[in-house]
Amino acid sequence: MERILFLTLVLVPLLSFAAEIKKKHLEIFPNAFKIIPVEIKDKVSAEKNNKQMLKVLSRTKKVIGFIREISTTTGCNSACLPLIYTTYYSKTGELIKLKSAQGLTKINHTPFTEDDYAQLDLILAMAPKEFSHINHPKELTDALSGETLKVYKPVVVKGAAYSTLRIHLYNQETKKWIQDLKK
Repeated sequence: MERILFLTLVLVPLLSFAAEIKKKHLEIFPNAFKIIPVEIKDKVSAEKNNKQMLKVLSRTKKVIGFIREISTTTGCNSACLPLIYTTYYSKTGELIKLKSAQGLTKINHTPFTEDDYAQLDLILAMAPKEFSHINHPKELTDALSGETLKVYKPVVVKGAAYSTLRIHLYNQETKKWIQDLKK
């Protein structure tokens, strides 16, 4: 009786959660057969809690892509909501898709629009060189008004400068890890 209770209360919810995760990933990788966790280092956030990437294999055990689930802050140490999203990469390390079940937000917790996500995809593909000079997210904005500095307006989602930078940094870091894994 105790075993049945244990299975019902503990294992059944875990199995349904695993099935949900697999279904989510199968939308992007319909030929996925196995997903293998790979330990990596989080070099972006102070929390260092994004230390895993998933390698997606086909039935023939060939790598067909990579997945990285991110849960972080914008790095600005203010009232910004956390960034919780999943990125999907091809076997060569190109970003396929960014998805967020909770949705990403901008200033004043305004939700991203479809246009914002499209602009973010473009920014991530461009990998703006302007970001390489940033040591802290607040360098993107005016210290008094909080407005995005003119030089960065073309390379950030309007109202989401901190989020854009943090997502860009994780995207670049993930691409480097994928290249390292391919060696």
